[in-house]
Amino acid sequence: MAIDVNKVYTTVLSILNKKGSGYMTPDNFNKIAKVVQLELLDRAFYEYNRAVAKQTAGRGAQGYGDIPRKIMDKLDPFCQNTTLTLDDSGYFVPPGYNTTLAITYSDVYYTLSLKATDSFTDIERIDKSKIPFLFSSKLTAPSTTFPVYYYSADLIYVFPSTVTSVDLYYVAKPEDPEWTSTVDTASFGTPVYSFDINTSSNFTLHPSDEVDLILGILQYFGVTIKDPLVIQAAQQEQQSITQQEQ
Repeated sequence: MAIDVNKVYTTVLSILNKKGSGYMTPDNFNKIAKVVQLELLDRAFYEYNRAVAKQTAGRGAQGYGDIPRKIMDKLDPFCQNTTLTLDDSGYFVPPGYNTTLAITYSDVYYTLSLKATDSFTDIERIDKSKIPFLFSSKLTAPSTTFPVYYYSADLIYVFPSTVTSVDLYYVAKPEDPEWTSTVDTASFGTPVYSFDINTSSNFTLHPSDEVDLILGILQYFGVTIKDPLVIQAAQQEQQSITQQEQ
């Protein structure tokens, strides 16, 4: 599941040139593309929620009209699971987290569930502020039967402390798209960028998001296109130019 980063880049560049909307550098494209990719992933969750609510109300369909299934196809590739063991400092370190850096980010975009590895018991997520209340009574204190956890600075704290291994089910952050190139500054007086397929990274979105991805990037450059057919026409023109150059 991927969207060709070069195809998106050349389409956006072609439309910007037609609109006379200024110059787009690869660095600007990469920064905006990263943001738009996260926006589309986040939007898929809200679309799924609305689609499921509609289906639950009896207004859904099966087969090609099964919208929740279609959106799940977009999200499933990001769903992963891993086993974490208790750190000596009393917390669980999520995937991608680096405790040696001053600023750290984990690879967890959204936590689906946390389970105790040995018993496969669901661990309930709570607010950190509720911990004193839970421990104020033996009736509400966390136990191996009813464990709880909370996040603090992306680290996972589980109670009771006797839980030393957990299975984390989560939605992983998508890999950042990267359009890289070799640069020629001597031949024409202005930089000429040539796409480098070996060091570039494609979008990790479902192919059906391609048009929305292009529209979203264009909006950050101040271009709004209401008719998606313009995108398709620009892609076809760019493909024709590429074929002629080859």
